[in-house]
Amino acid sequence: MFVSRSIAKDYLTAGNPDVATGLLKELAFSSDASVRARVAENLSTPVGILAVLVNDEDKEVRLSLSANKSLPKMFLAKLALDEDADVRFGLADNAQIPTDLLRILSEDENPYVAHRASLTLSRLKGNPQGCFACA
Repeated sequence: MFVSRSIAKDYLTAGNPDVATGLLKELAFSSDASVRARVAENLSTPVGILAVLVNDEDKEVRLSLSANKSLPKMFLAKLALDEDADVRFGLADNAQIPTDLLRILSEDENPYVAHRASLTLSRLKGNPQGCFACA
């Protein structure tokens, strides 16, 4: 796959914690989803920009938000109710999100999401075998 030099540069810039807010805002509206996803992961991305990205049309961008430790809980809650099961699954695999959201995901309509969230909760409780009912 060929990636243009401009997109590669934008991708690297979007991940820079010292990048100017104005440039992050510009990159958040990039036509390339990988650049927007990188902005979503950047701990320096202001909440106003994260608010835009939580509604991004690309599921990978929304999923990338869960890796951002500065993401407000209300945005994580929105992602826990995302229409895309892959986004919810990725969130359910993230031991960094609040346990109350993991509990919600453990009751997800999608059995893969529910199981993954249960496994994550089990890991957090020190039950590496993954038996949530046993923990």
